[in-house]
Amino acid sequence: MYSLPVELLDSIAQYLSYSSLAALAQTCSALCPVAQRVLYCSVSASAWSQNLCVIDTLAKKPHVARFVRSFYIAIDSLAPVFLAYYRQLAKAILNMSELTSLTLLVDSSVSWVLKEASSRIHFPHLLQFTCSFSFDGNVARFLDRTPSLLELEVDSIPTMFTRNSPLPYLAPTSIPQLQQFIGSSRAAELIVPGRPVSSIHLNGGGLMEDDIPLLARSTVPVVILGAVTNAPPVPFLETLHRHVPHLVYLRVMSTKDIFIAPTAEFYEQVASVLTSFTELNAFELSGMHWGSQVKQNDGAKRVWQSAPLQARNHSEDDLLFGSEIFLAY
Repeated sequence: MYSLPVELLDSIAQYLSYSSLAALAQTCSALCPVAQRVLYCSVSASAWSQNLCVIDTLAKKPHVARFVRSFYIAIDSLAPVFLAYYRQLAKAILNMSELTSLTLLVDSSVSWVLKEASSRIHFPHLLQFTCSFSFDGNVARFLDRTPSLLELEVDSIPTMFTRNSPLPYLAPTSIPQLQQFIGSSRAAELIVPGRPVSSIHLNGGGLMEDDIPLLARSTVPVVILGAVTNAPPVPFLETLHRHVPHLVYLRVMSTKDIFIAPTAEFYEQVASVLTSFTELNAFELSGMHWGSQVKQNDGAKRVWQSAPLQARNHSEDDLLFGSEIFLAY
């Protein structure tokens, strides 16, 4: 076996179970790194998996931590860990320099676990980063070290303290390839402009009409948007059309008059605005999927639902595309 190419040994190891890989790693010094490369390639740690102790291994053995490509950790607030554990997590992150995916679902107040790594190394291969932290200086400095990042989730559950705290400085050259952002509208206003972000999902606080022009400053057309707003739906949609007209998928949760049943006039107004989005294929408003179909004799346009859908009379009817439901164009 020792004469086989390393790539072939790696391929063979891919078929082994975790217990077999652990056994293989203990056979000899030649096969140990082969087993460890596969065993630690993707690490998922959580209290319910009873494997949180893997952090100690990654913190104390840098040569093992460098095998990790995908790292996920979730620590339930009902089962907190000691502060010393987070210090070990900080060391583990520092050692995992070859990461492509990093997910940190831990105490939102311990963003300092990123501090040592962001001051000493780069993460040139990191493509996805998800964390439960607010968007603060520690996160901003970490993002300075991730030049290949494509997907980012941060500040998804903003608190009253974070809403009122000033945003950190983020260099214009940071995360130059970012394509997808999930988080708060306050963080999006700083992260999206000047970067090729085409997919935006905003959690927490309401997105206002005045915020939309900042999202439109993405260097590429925004094609996917999900947001919560306190603004009336129709004016909000009209503002979206003026600034981000190339949307393909749009999901809006409006808290304005949420307990008032929509009128027939409201349905017609929404349908009229949706028609102006020439590339829009799917739309949801406050949990309601808005029906549509391609316009006859003009496949480039869609006809949108302009009245509440009636009960189906036949099981084969998926949607009632009658004239009483859709505007005529």
